[in-house]
Amino acid sequence: MDSLFWYDLLEKVLVIVIPPVAAALVAMFIALFKKYWAQFQALKPDVAALVEQFAKIAVSAAEQMGAAGIVEDKKEYAIHAVELWLAEKGIAIDVALIESAVEAEVFKLPA
Repeated sequence: MDSLFWYDLLEKVLVIVIPPVAAALVAMFIALFKKYWAQFQALKPDVAALVEQFAKIAVSAAEQMGAAGIVEDKKEYAIHAVELWLAEKGIAIDVALIESAVEAEVFKLPA
């Protein structure tokens, strides 16, 4: 058995295994974001509503700026924009919560 055989075998196994594993990891990541965001909404509904509002605006702006070629990392832009708006309001929250809100708004976008 030569090394080409093992390379081909490994390649075929990875082609079969990686897509379902990647899909499962993405689904787990989405569920984690949703759970984290739901917990925050239950604890601080007024702040959560404000974060959602800012996230919606930031995601829309990031999409437009990305389409125009102004911004490469739309997610990072949206998160940073929400952070700045919240700082102007004197609200300091965990970046993971902002990221959760931004992700939630991204999932609402039409495919």
